[in-house]
Amino acid sequence: MALQHGPIGFWSRNRYHPSDTLRHGPWREYFDVAEQQIANRGRYRHGLPVGRWRYYTPAGMLERQERFLKRPAGQVVIAYYHPGGQLAKQGQARYQITAQSVRFFWFGEWKCYAPSGHALPSEYYRNGRKTTALVITPAGDSIAWPATQ
Repeated sequence: MALQHGPIGFWSRNRYHPSDTLRHGPWREYFDVAEQQIANRGRYRHGLPVGRWRYYTPAGMLERQERFLKRPAGQVVIAYYHPGGQLAKQGQARYQITAQSVRFFWFGEWKCYAPSGHALPSEYYRNGRKTTALVITPAGDSIAWPATQ
């Protein structure tokens, strides 16, 4: 079934795909009923978020950005920002969706920054749990490894 097309641009409203009622196309959510304070904006394709999503504070400052990758499916690059707008933390996460549940977790290296912009020590995550060591495998892959079991 074809999509119902309306005007496309910044004035477009949130839309649903008519054949399955899933969110589809540009999407915006607001903190207020008058739609003056944007909470987030991005795009859905057949009910799944795709591309770049931006999330804002009630004061209108950018809180974080998420970039949904095409491959591997479910992988997201996330950047969090300090209240002054400087990058605070950046890394990767993954969504695992099954018929029974949805799981979201951070993994790998997360680069951290001070509000001044200076680099801080990185944090490492494995299956959503913060680890304290980075291990290089014989194949040359780097993985985060827990210091204690």
